[in-house]
Amino acid sequence: MKKLMLFLAILSCTTCQEPTLEVRMTQQRDSFYFRFEVKDTISEDYQYVDYTLGDSIWISDRFDTAYHYITWHNQLENINSTHYFQTGVSEVRSFSVSEPLFGFGFAIPGLEPGKIPSEAILEDFFYPGRSIPFGLGPEKVNTLLRLQIGNPAFGLPSQTVFLYEPYGELVIQEVEDYEMQYRTWPEEVRRGKRITSTFEGGIGVYEPQPSVDAISYTDVAIDLRNGEAVFFMPYE
Repeated sequence: MKKLMLFLAILSCTTCQEPTLEVRMTQQRDSFYFRFEVKDTISEDYQYVDYTLGDSIWISDRFDTAYHYITWHNQLENINSTHYFQTGVSEVRSFSVSEPLFGFGFAIPGLEPGKIPSEAILEDFFYPGRSIPFGLGPEKVNTLLRLQIGNPAFGLPSQTVFLYEPYGELVIQEVEDYEMQYRTWPEEVRRGKRITSTFEGGIGVYEPQPSVDAISYTDVAIDLRNGEAVFFMPYE
């Protein structure tokens, strides 16, 4: 069984005010990544994107202009009374982690607020050959992307659930046991699943709303194709 060093932090969810679990990876490259081609509404061609754990990304916005280290996190979210377990990558800024650059939120049956799912729940949901549709609601996956071609810095990500008519799917290719050592005190080892997948589909473009709880529904989509992802899902 493979091992990976990381540390764990408990935060509050700014959008739903429920306990949030965040897991940040700090070492070992190439084991976890999101790779895909993306085309937004202002471009004619697709652009290849590779977010690999341990790499750096160039960010230029009103806050700063610099390379930022790519880290990993998991968190729980509540969208329209459906609980999603989110896994994805973010950049580190001044020792804090931003909103996801890219990630998936899985509406896994049996999720509870502020709790990591059990091994049995993950094994029932993730298995080779399963196709999980993009969209809002149980048994679906919400894909998040904070990237505009030519300017990859946004405060909040665009999401599949913003689309009036979501489309796309994620297909599970492989599931294996994986073990991580958390940088907590005292240190603990958490077990989980290392999941290999392919994906394609659409993401609804984010537009600011008067309320942080409001969903920005749209028919304007960012298109993804030829996606490959390897991600970690911990269990209790």
